[in-house]
Amino acid sequence: MRARRLLPWSIPAAAVLACGVYWTQLLHTQERARDRALHTAAARAAHLADTLALQAETLVQSADFVLSTVGAQWGDRQPLPPLPYPPGAVLQLGVLDGKGKLQSQDGSVARVVIDGLPASAPGLSVGAPARQPVAGAVSFVRPLPGQGQAQVLLTLSPNYLTGLLRRLQPSRGDLLLLARADGVAVARSDGLVEPLPFPVGPLFEHAPRTDEVLSQAWPAEDGRRILGWQRVGNTPLLALAAVDEGGALRGVQAEQATARRRGGLGSAAVLVMAGVLSLLLRRRQRRRTTAASAAAKPLGKPAGAHTATPANSASTPA
Repeated sequence: MRARRLLPWSIPAAAVLACGVYWTQLLHTQERARDRALHTAAARAAHLADTLALQAETLVQSADFVLSTVGAQWGDRQPLPPLPYPPGAVLQLGVLDGKGKLQSQDGSVARVVIDGLPASAPGLSVGAPARQPVAGAVSFVRPLPGQGQAQVLLTLSPNYLTGLLRRLQPSRGDLLLLARADGVAVARSDGLVEPLPFPVGPLFEHAPRTDEVLSQAWPAEDGRRILGWQRVGNTPLLALAAVDEGGALRGVQAEQATARRRGGLGSAAVLVMAGVLSLLLRRRQRRRTTAASAAAKPLGKPAGAHTATPANSASTPA
């Protein structure tokens, strides 16, 4: 009897419990799917960074080869071998003296107008992207042996550098960069000349782990990006791949939104059905209770009925 009275309330309680279990499992599954998508994006970023590091190492080795060749042949004025660059890639090539004048291989002298030149240092140095007159041009210098402050200078065009990065075909919204330890982006696949919004010095100290997902805030209009990075050989450069986090999660989020919408409609339908069934059972129980109460009462006297007395009911003999 008690179980029958609790039945109308146990049905909606069971429905609420079932919906709670369903949503807990659904959200847990979706969280795991989101983590898998982020790890997949991190693996793609690491692969892009590794590939970019190989390309950048070839770029730096080619620049160093050209500078070393020019320095070795400068005194004899021997003709240079064919440069490993397409037409238009080299903006400047020659020897830069301490007064800022550039002497080309043909003997012409001109003042260097492209800014962003690196400071004098032993070995190969990589400059910052120029602001003017050719925005994004990058210079490489190497000391000229036995010539005091003179340096061999090579300046590459921004179109050539950007094309090298875009050749790796990053997805839309992704970004490939070559950065120095001071945070200067030497080259970017989007062709911009902008500083990085975060320090990259710590990334030079350790390689990314296989299970590591590093998400970095970018400017507000670009959202967040998942980073992959790799040192460019023994050069002072870091290959950096920044994969768009929103793009990596877009497909997963769309599927999850559809699943939550369907789950919400299904849960609402289950709860409504459980509520209606509970209401019908409570009404049925009330009708049974009312009928049982009516059956348990004693029968009443009919209206207008009188009880006859012996005196009135006795007949008088004729």
